[in-house]
Amino acid sequence: MKTQPTGGGAVSPGAYPFSGKKQHTLRAILVAGALFLLLFILVFAFRAQILTGVADYLIIEDSLQPADAIVLLNGDYDTRPFRAGDLYLQGLAPKIIIARAENTPAVDLGLVPNDTDISVGVMQKLGVPPEKIIILPLPGGTTSTFDEAALVKKYIQANQLHRIILVTSAFHTRRARWIFKKTFAGLPVTLEMAAAAHIGFDHTNWWKNETGLITLNNEYVKLAYYFFKYH
Repeated sequence: MKTQPTGGGAVSPGAYPFSGKKQHTLRAILVAGALFLLLFILVFAFRAQILTGVADYLIIEDSLQPADAIVLLNGDYDTRPFRAGDLYLQGLAPKIIIARAENTPAVDLGLVPNDTDISVGVMQKLGVPPEKIIILPLPGGTTSTFDEAALVKKYIQANQLHRIILVTSAFHTRRARWIFKKTFAGLPVTLEMAAAAHIGFDHTNWWKNETGLITLNNEYVKLAYYFFKYH
């Protein structure tokens, strides 16, 4: 004769391995995993639009109006002086201003020309008269966009300029505008940005090009560094 269980069939705690808190934890893990997978699928599906937007944030291209001068920033002489020269030839400003860059050791040895001299040469080849190119001197030459902005500020104050077009590389435009606006704070000067296209990549495909990857990465690093250091 079998003995019937007593106690009304009560089940002791821990009889089921996934009861209570354990069930809740498992459910949370599954939900988090599903959300992560969904996010990954969305990012992958729209990766081109997202990456393009990352670059678009760096680029500022204004609708240009006639100005008192075009200011050309040093660097990327295969693109920037071409844009500046083209804007001058369109009649958007009567002169181009550029600050003289620092000599590198190779320049001092006479092996290569200074970056500023190359940019000036490009613009003259495009048809910009030499007397319409103003080179701003600085002992030792400029080493940063801040140096260039400071020299340009002195020039526009001395010559009472009220509107300038700033030419630089596309991915550099946001940082350059931030630096110039900070330097020009309080001055009655309107700043217009003109972006020079990069060679080999643009905002729609920069992640497919090694130089594009490096350029965009460097701009975001510098943008963050300048913001926290000079804000």
